[in-house]
Amino acid sequence: MTTNKLFPDLPEYDPHPDLWNRIDADLTAADQFDKVISNLPQTDPKADLWETIEAELDGQVLPHPAVQQPKSQAGQLIRPLWVTLTAAAAVAAIVLIGFWTNRQPDASERMEYAVETGAAGAASPVPADSDADRRAEAFIAQQCAAQTIACQQPEVHELRNQLAELATEEQRLNQERQTFGDDPMLIRAQVKVENQRAEVTKELITLLRS
Repeated sequence: MTTNKLFPDLPEYDPHPDLWNRIDADLTAADQFDKVISNLPQTDPKADLWETIEAELDGQVLPHPAVQQPKSQAGQLIRPLWVTLTAAAAVAAIVLIGFWTNRQPDASERMEYAVETGAAGAASPVPADSDADRRAEAFIAQQCAAQTIACQQPEVHELRNQLAELATEEQRLNQERQTFGDDPMLIRAQVKVENQRAEVTKELITLLRS
């Protein structure tokens, strides 16, 4: 099959409308580039150019005379850097000290608040032992003094220990109320202890009278 026979089988396309304008612009730009290149000045390389290149290839980078700084100038640049770092550290220390100083009054205020709350709680009335409690304690002490053997019974001894523990617990609750005020939880706990103490006292008196 010849080339002439292949042409009828190829698709036909129309060129882009601005195709020739693009080609003309490319030719014009190439012509202008050649003119600019021809007008560039020609300079001879420096005498130490190849030595500098060889030193860079060998890993020994030589400082260029134009950018090399004298030692005195480098020292002047290093000293301000240390001065800046020192000043920054001093500022950071001042900020930390100021932050800690500002936090200290908060702690003292919390302590003062706790003390003021305790003082207010101390002003609230604290229930003291009633006359019935004092008479019951006096009766138990009198019976144990008159009936030593009866007070040595295990049941009596256990009840007296429970009564002493309840009295200590009630005293502790009174102190907490003096410190923290009439807190509802403290009041409920104190009422519960008082009821238990009354029950144990009644049981102990009944046992001593029997």
